[in-house]
Amino acid sequence: MSARRIARELAVIVMPQLPKNLDKLAETQIMELTDRAIHMLVDYARQNLTDAQALVIGAQDHLTQIETEHEDNKHFVEDLRAVPLTSSQLREKLQTIETAIALVSEALDIPEMALARGTETTRTNCKKCGAIVEATINKPHKEEVRDFVVRLISVYLEHKETIDEFIKRSKSKWRMERMVSIDRDILRLACAETFYMPDIPINVAISEAVELSHRFADARAAKFINGILGDLSEEAEAVRRAAARKLAKEKAESISQN
Repeated sequence: MSARRIARELAVIVMPQLPKNLDKLAETQIMELTDRAIHMLVDYARQNLTDAQALVIGAQDHLTQIETEHEDNKHFVEDLRAVPLTSSQLREKLQTIETAIALVSEALDIPEMALARGTETTRTNCKKCGAIVEATINKPHKEEVRDFVVRLISVYLEHKETIDEFIKRSKSKWRMERMVSIDRDILRLACAETFYMPDIPINVAISEAVELSHRFADARAAKFINGILGDLSEEAEAVRRAAARKLAKEKAESISQN
């Protein structure tokens, strides 16, 4: 998971904690909110592991019940024999295990957000030739994650009124107050990136917002957010070009004065 993706997830969690009617927060305040968000994610990871364990135990109990109630085990209560399962029963259990694995996988990603830094070298043996292959994996630095959270939240706070106006003017004509809060927060952060963070390609910002929607909301929300950001992409390009022209003009004037 990239540092910026981790930072975006943390920013989504920070958004509801932002004080009302504030256009700016000190960097230390945003950092404190980010630390709180990391602790919330770690708690979420623990809950995921607990839920995964409960799913597996529930599946085991259900299989035991099937064996107990089966005709072949009427006289073998203490030493149950294995019994055949129908394809639908197998499919149900496999889906349960798949869900449990997904929960564990998601939980394993989360501590990396708080702890991962530097690089990690892994070694694998080539099955064909037996050679040892080394691969270096870059892990996101904690500082890089925090810096991007601070930057993203700060950009949003600086332009939040304009960002809301952009969203209201999209072709969807959605009223901000009618949106689910998590959808609204993801949209606002994505607009901060698409309009005011020109080092991030607009298509990347949109793609990341859709990914966040899948993680924090559902497919309906992802489609909704993708539609609004798609409507706003041309306007975002225009805002970026205007900002670049203004910056170039200011640089030229500064050089001429010197």
